[in-house]
Amino acid sequence: MNSKIIRGRIYPKVTILIPNYNGKKWLEKCLPTVEKSTYPNKEILVVNNGSTDDSAQFLKKNYPNVRIMEIKRNIGYAGANNFGIKYAKGKYVLFLNNDTQVTPNFLELLVEKIENDTTIGAVQPQIRHMVNRDLIDSIGSFFTFTGFLYHYGYFQRHREKKYQKELSVYSVKGACFLMRKKDYVYLGGIDESFVTYVEESDLCHRVLLSGKKIIYVPTSAVYHFGGGDMHVMTKSEVVIFRSFRNRFISYLKNLGVKKLFLVLPVHLFLCEILILMSVLRGKLKLAIASQVGVLGWIPSLPSILKKRKYIQSNIRKISDDELFASVEQNPSFRYYSHFFFDPYGKFSEKEI
Repeated sequence: MNSKIIRGRIYPKVTILIPNYNGKKWLEKCLPTVEKSTYPNKEILVVNNGSTDDSAQFLKKNYPNVRIMEIKRNIGYAGANNFGIKYAKGKYVLFLNNDTQVTPNFLELLVEKIENDTTIGAVQPQIRHMVNRDLIDSIGSFFTFTGFLYHYGYFQRHREKKYQKELSVYSVKGACFLMRKKDYVYLGGIDESFVTYVEESDLCHRVLLSGKKIIYVPTSAVYHFGGGDMHVMTKSEVVIFRSFRNRFISYLKNLGVKKLFLVLPVHLFLCEILILMSVLRGKLKLAIASQVGVLGWIPSLPSILKKRKYIQSNIRKISDDELFASVEQNPSFRYYSHFFFDPYGKFSEKEI
């Protein structure tokens, strides 16, 4: 599919898909690094997701080689990516947030890894923090018995030896990951009912159910500010609501019956503890948003069960025991203490 051969090496085409909502200030810093990246067979596709700023004019004036797909109204991160995938010409699609900056050879390293192993369904680079570039923003997440994810390496120094090892993970971070276009389409893309938050983990769960791996590639690096479009799209209460609701929906869709009955009661109990602690600290708006999120999936239960039936019948190729053998890790209590003793505080946005 539109491959290039340079000095005997095959470079399959990659579509770099960037959703954008009023993000001109991010694109100004992101696109120069993307254009300077050294992968020789790429196209840049920006989905201008109902922007009301001058993002489109900026792109047309300064980046004539960038393809722009216009959407009249904001349809969310999930909708923008699903819209853009229809126009992607690449064998692979790199999903990239607009508040990122990439390193020159990051894409070669990702493509090389996934191209040489058909059992890999998605790959993620080492995502470093944009402000403090010595720290990790994400190298992928592990599943835990609590239903909360273990964001391995978060805010740790990226040069530490243990973070230089390739890993099989449960979920990538949506800021930057690479998949085959055909796999994304086969798996149904991102669930648009999620709008934002947990949507990449839900997609990754289906990747794993299909029998493929998700790999962290430590030699590839990008930088991520975090929040980007979200700062202008979403209040904290909405973030919390979607995070809580979407986790329940994802697990109801994707987990096998045994695993579901093991994880869901624990997760529900811990959510209620978090909500109680928020009430005791006077954070009533966030507590209410959390409680509405915990219950907010119930009206959608018929739709969730319909999706579950399709996933379990058509996508699942392996058992939960096989799936979680390498992607479930349970960290020490100290890891959880950051958000149990400071709900919605400094660490909680990453933990919940």
